Amino acid sequence: MSYLIGVDGGGTGCRVVVADMAGNVLAESNGGAANIATNLTSSKTNILGAVEKAFDKAGLKRAEIANCSAVLGLAGSNLDNHAADFNRELPFKHSQIVNDSRITLEGAIGASQGCIAAIGTGSVFACRDHQGVRMLGGWGFLLGDDGSGAALGLELFRRSILAADGIQPHSNLTRQFLSGFDNQIKNIVKAAAEYAPKDFAKYAPDIVAAAKADDVNGKLIMTRQVDLVAKSINATGFDPAKPFCMLGGLGLIYLKLLPQKYQQAAQPPDGDALFGALRMAIQLFAKA
Repeated sequence: MSYLIGVDGGGTGCRVVVADMAGNVLAESNGGAANIATNLTSSKTNILGAVEKAFDKAGLKRAEIANCSAVLGLAGSNLDNHAADFNRELPFKHSQIVNDSRITLEGAIGASQGCIAAIGTGSVFACRDHQGVRMLGGWGFLLGDDGSGAALGLELFRRSILAADGIQPHSNLTRQFLSGFDNQIKNIVKAAAEYAPKDFAKYAPDIVAAAKADDVNGKLIMTRQVDLVAKSINATGFDPAKPFCMLGGLGLIYLKLLPQKYQQAAQPPDGDALFGALRMAIQLFAKA
């Protein structure tokens, strides 16, 4: 028997769907982080573990995995040769790896022309127009991923150190953050050297809450990131007359902070990224 597999893999976790060749969903499952630019080995372990879990839930034999056709939308697949390297490690009969923004766009607006902003642990912005599909951002939290949870957390680290050194004013946000490291900058530096994007992203809720409470550092961090998100959306070719979706754990939070033109244009997505991966798998492999 042949089955279709869709994978949505990001810096915090991955999700898997298994369907028959007509696209009927048989089971879904979750797994660990799957940003292949961060860790190729653990991403493979987490994805294949989630695939096996889905097969078990569906009552399917794991041996059938080798007969499957899969579309994997994975964070980090746009960097270096990670996608090609990872694809060679996969056990499926057919597989195609695309960036997670591609499956998010497909799930949100299907074949329509329009754009999305997907903002969670990482971030990416994508659009479809008469020239095809393109994306921007998604370059990793050190140099990109504007607006993302990881970017917010990283900026909190930096601003807290500046405040501790007396370069800029403290606030409740930075004081509380420092207290979590025994008020020692060396402890912050040590932690940052070992942190993955998801570890920085865990501070995002504190930053959002601080900004709402008029905390000076919280507001400065959010204001800067909101500006970058707006500029990124514009750079995709934002058109209020075409479908536009804000997605991800932070998407709706940013939408409330963006100017009215974005709020008025925004619409609910047709489906999520996992739905998009399955939709692409049907298009590519249903007749394979």
